[in-house]
Amino acid sequence: MRSTAGFRVVAALCLCLAGAAVSGWLLAQHHGEPRAVSAVNQACGDGRTSGCEDVARSAWSSFAGLPVAAYGLGFYLSLCLLLGLGLVSPPELRETLAGVGVLALALGLLVDLGLLGVQAFAIHAYCRLCILTYLLSGAALLALLPAWRAAPSLGLAARSPEGRVAIAGLVLGGVAAVGAVLAADVALVSRAARRQATLLGVPAPVTPPAPAKEPSPGPAPPASTLVSGASAAPAGAAPAGPAGGGDAKYWRERAEKLQATIDDPRKLEGYFSEKAQREFDTTAPVSIDLSNTPARGQATAPVRVVEFSDFMCPFCRNLAGALTQFVPQAGGRVVVYFKNFPLDNVCNPKLPRATHPGSCNLAMGAICANYQGKFEAYHDRVFQNEVTNPQPADVVRLAGEAGLNAAAVEGCLNDPKTKADLAAQIAEGNRLEVNATPTLYINGKKLPRINDFVPVVDKEARKKGFPPLGQ
Repeated sequence: MRSTAGFRVVAALCLCLAGAAVSGWLLAQHHGEPRAVSAVNQACGDGRTSGCEDVARSAWSSFAGLPVAAYGLGFYLSLCLLLGLGLVSPPELRETLAGVGVLALALGLLVDLGLLGVQAFAIHAYCRLCILTYLLSGAALLALLPAWRAAPSLGLAARSPEGRVAIAGLVLGGVAAVGAVLAADVALVSRAARRQATLLGVPAPVTPPAPAKEPSPGPAPPASTLVSGASAAPAGAAPAGPAGGGDAKYWRERAEKLQATIDDPRKLEGYFSEKAQREFDTTAPVSIDLSNTPARGQATAPVRVVEFSDFMCPFCRNLAGALTQFVPQAGGRVVVYFKNFPLDNVCNPKLPRATHPGSCNLAMGAICANYQGKFEAYHDRVFQNEVTNPQPADVVRLAGEAGLNAAAVEGCLNDPKTKADLAAQIAEGNRLEVNATPTLYINGKKLPRINDFVPVVDKEARKKGFPPLGQ
């Protein structure tokens, strides 16, 4: 019987360790850690085919300023500590600690049901990894369930020396676990801030052209190399090796070079950057209507950027902060035009669901702010605030805080012209097949990656005679 109880505690401990791992994964993804984001996309599918990204971007992903995943990580770490202490405790105390674990997991599952309801009825999307943590908690509860009757005996256990030591260790360990989670969250916030500082990328280094070398005289090539015909290698063909394994050696070297690129983050980033810039260079520009479109920067700038954005998108918020800093420092090279593309099917009917409910209201507020000539003030104020499912009253309040005529905005939100102007911007985004925010166009060409922004702007400005950025 005692060995069976120990097995149940071990099984629950393994399940809680798995829950902690998934929660830590989701916490890193919440803060935009590239590897975590990539891993979540591999597990859930990208943002267009799964709800994981929708849940992560929603206003419900945080509570009291802390990501929900951080609460989950702290919960599972505390349970791991509880069950670990149970394994090294006498059998009677082990049953008592397992019973406390049953109560904790039952309470956790009630919270999980609430979170599942939020996904179903508020976000209208499901995170597979979040649901996986719920299942892990349920499985751990089932493993420990026979011990539930022992939970009330915790007070009696505290009278024994072993019980007092276990309770003290549990309290101190719980405090340490909470502190570790808070420290990890602060570290991830700091890393996210550093990434935002280079969110737009950095200018490509300027390398002077190498001086031409005089060809050195040498012996004439063999006559066989001057003969054109079937034996001549076509341009761009792989170099042939010596007979008896030359091709195998060539492809082995190529595979080793590719593996070295994958293993080195800097080389891999360089590869993706070059690939994205080739894609940008070969893309045909499209026409975008910029009439009556608010802009930041000089209208005469040679590089015209069009940003399709959603005021409730956290990535758009990060980009807005980066562009606000970059444009004044660009020396007249760039002007950024803002287009609304709210991810809310109330005004964007081609969307299957509302990723950001209420973002249509904020978008109409932006159009009203542009009517008053105060778009930048409204834009900055809204991105400084995080609101959940904003209603017209919230838009009016934010507009007033930004220095707009709040009464005029209130009437403007119901004006058919406002709705028609927003519909036109959304229709243009759909025509261009915008399927995520933020999406940027530079001189009519879609930018494949946001962190190639500065190199592309620099390259486009050089074509117009501007010196390289930073000079």
